[in-house]
Amino acid sequence: MDDLSYPYQCYNDDDIKNRVTYIEASRGCPFKCEFCLSSLDKTAYPFNLESFLIEMEKLYQRGARHFKFVDRTFNLKIKNSLKVLDFFLDKKDPDLFLHFEVIPDHLPDALKQKLILFPEGCLQFEVGIQTFDTQVQKNISRRQNNEKSKNNLIWLKQNTHAHIHADLIFGLPGETLQSFEQSFDQLYACAPHEIQMGILKRLRGSPIIRHIEAFDMRFSPIPPYSILSNKDVSFEQMQQINRFARYWDMIGNSGRFSHSLPWLLDDSPFANFLKLADWLFHKTDQTHRINLKRLYELVAMACENLFPRQYDELIKALEIDFQRSKLKGSFALLQVTNRPRKSPIKNKQSLRQQRHQA
Repeated sequence: MDDLSYPYQCYNDDDIKNRVTYIEASRGCPFKCEFCLSSLDKTAYPFNLESFLIEMEKLYQRGARHFKFVDRTFNLKIKNSLKVLDFFLDKKDPDLFLHFEVIPDHLPDALKQKLILFPEGCLQFEVGIQTFDTQVQKNISRRQNNEKSKNNLIWLKQNTHAHIHADLIFGLPGETLQSFEQSFDQLYACAPHEIQMGILKRLRGSPIIRHIEAFDMRFSPIPPYSILSNKDVSFEQMQQINRFARYWDMIGNSGRFSHSLPWLLDDSPFANFLKLADWLFHKTDQTHRINLKRLYELVAMACENLFPRQYDELIKALEIDFQRSKLKGSFALLQVTNRPRKSPIKNKQSLRQQRHQA
């Protein structure tokens, strides 16, 4: 590692001003998760910390404020992690934005106390969960303490200002629709800001190929080589989850449905959203090019059909989300229901109540 030259001088002024600045404090990964090419590494190797921070200072002085660390395991060696965090904390710069990939079950107290100090809007964590199913974890050689991971996610959400992206992968060997539902529901209960739904890809050279015959894993021959089916998940189910993932990005991850989403998911997050995704696709036959106003209408109509028990509360929450989106027009004028309109007075009262709540 000491023989490598840092490339950061290659970022030009336009890059620093307008593009994401990718950073490496270490290279490699000690874990052996078979879906990932980093599983071929023997361990993680850190760059010399003193010279690395000198390079970070140069970038900072040139105007860089957004730093995306691509280390697979930023919090693997806590002493190094703390020094990097101290470097940025000392800047006391409100424009700083730092992105880290972190191990979910390794969050010692020293690191927790440091993370608390960062202001809102500064930290973003990508937390790889992938699955909570212990047999699937064993199949892919993934080591993870599930209870620690869940407790740490909850702690991060409740005690820091970090924006948390937690990842799941569908299509892993041994994962069924039912076991994935359990993983999704457990992860949703930890309340990350976003659940990023990935579909398994066959990365050339990754050890996941050893399972192809035993699990009848079939991949697309076209990049990015997504899985099409396996012995536990049919092609139709795989496409169903692809649509689920797309709609989840539009509704669950977008932040545009933050008031209505809890009413929508209720006590069965995965099952309820799968019903919604199936309804939306049946209604529209598309997963793209749905404008936001139309999306609010569709969600409202779907809930009237699928979840009448919580419809009244959900429609109130959906109106709050609509007002927060600052779309032109009135929520009362949207075609959000097939029921006859009762009275414009009720809609006006609802809008007035919303203004008071705001």
